Amino acid sequence: MTRRKYVSTGVRAAIGVVTLAIGAGVIAAATALPLPSFSETPAGRVVTPVALDQQRVCSGSLLRLAGQSGDSATSVSATGSASTVTGAGDGDAPEVSTLKGPGGTRSKPLLITAAAKGSTTVPLVAGAQSQDAQSTDLTGFAASPCSEPTSSSWLVGGSTETGRTTLIDLVNPTDVNSTVDLAVYGESGKVNGPGLEGIVVAPNSEKAVPLSGFATGLASPVVHVTSRGGQITANLQVGVVRTLEPGGADTVSAAAGPSKRQTIPGIIVRDSDAVTSKSGQDGYDDLTTILRAFVPGTGNADLTIQLRTPTGNGATFSVTAQAGQVTDVPLDGLPNGQYTATIAASVPVVAGVRSSSVSKGGAIDLAWVGAAPALAGSTMLAVAQGPDATLTLANPTTKAISARLQSIGGTPTTLTVPAGASLTQKLSTGSVGTLTKANGLRAAVSYSASGRIAAYALFSPTAVSTPVKVYP
Repeated sequence: MTRRKYVSTGVRAAIGVVTLAIGAGVIAAATALPLPSFSETPAGRVVTPVALDQQRVCSGSLLRLAGQSGDSATSVSATGSASTVTGAGDGDAPEVSTLKGPGGTRSKPLLITAAAKGSTTVPLVAGAQSQDAQSTDLTGFAASPCSEPTSSSWLVGGSTETGRTTLIDLVNPTDVNSTVDLAVYGESGKVNGPGLEGIVVAPNSEKAVPLSGFATGLASPVVHVTSRGGQITANLQVGVVRTLEPGGADTVSAAAGPSKRQTIPGIIVRDSDAVTSKSGQDGYDDLTTILRAFVPGTGNADLTIQLRTPTGNGATFSVTAQAGQVTDVPLDGLPNGQYTATIAASVPVVAGVRSSSVSKGGAIDLAWVGAAPALAGSTMLAVAQGPDATLTLANPTTKAISARLQSIGGTPTTLTVPAGASLTQKLSTGSVGTLTKANGLRAAVSYSASGRIAAYALFSPTAVSTPVKVYP
């Protein structure tokens, strides 16, 4: 029995040795032979966005707070009528119309649409409006572009000090509600209070909100308008009354968003002696030309500001703007001329310039012009009715740029702007033209006569997004 046991044990041991040998051989073979691999390329599809119809909105006749007291009133009414010029890229002659509500009521905004026709090319469309306000409490010349709806607008200008009225005009041209939030900043920082957020603008409608309803005595406001749902157009409509004397009106159009480099073309400086003399009187100190800058971040901005005419005359100086606050920089002593301001900042800022005109007969007007974004692709512009319409092209780059201006029914013109310089080109009112080969330039349209001035920056249409690959 004992022998059997030994034999049985030896057999089991031998089997174990054989098994280990076989296993070792299998492992060795497995390491020597290539293992099968499995891979799968994720299913994806390249989606090329299609250009949408292009829309532009002309806001209509100027608005004012009801009554003669201005900042004490709460209801909004229209005054006068606006003249519009519109056109599209199909070569048709520009259309001229008048926006006026029945019986002095508010006119409806004008919506201009250019169909994309299913292509990937952004269709071209443009419009502009102007108005000579001549009421007892609102006088002055105002001009503005018909703007592309967007979800974000920076508005640099206005005041809510005594006798100064600033209305935030919101237009929703879409078929859905737009919920608007207002971020208001001033010389002391951000304005807080009820009603600034969640403003509902119904589909295909306009709403005007007095800035004085959020903050009175605000000398230097900047307003950031954002929307959810339907995209909107936004501008500020400003008016000045000093005691019982109307002192100018303007529409403040959108400025370029925050950037470390800002360019403001189309600054009008005229009637310098009369403006200087008048601004020394009590209540007229805001006639002086100023550059308004706002720092939306948490760090102070060191600003280097260069002012130049197309002939190279001007000045350069440096200032510091406080974080989260609006700073007004006086631009005193500038001779008459058409200026471009170039701002180099240590942190992103938004900016605009206000200037004034005083005629020999005592008529006073003001003009706000915001920083202009870089042009890209083809940009169509319309020229509303007004005095001495002028296009200013500024080149903040290091190379000369030769742009081409083609008016509908006119002869094309090549405009070469040297590096770091600007030039001006007279425009025909009631015309529509297209700027091409102007990538990198900044542009503005201005109007100028004694006691009647206005200006606004030009924006290229929003480009179609580049193709993207979508995975399930």
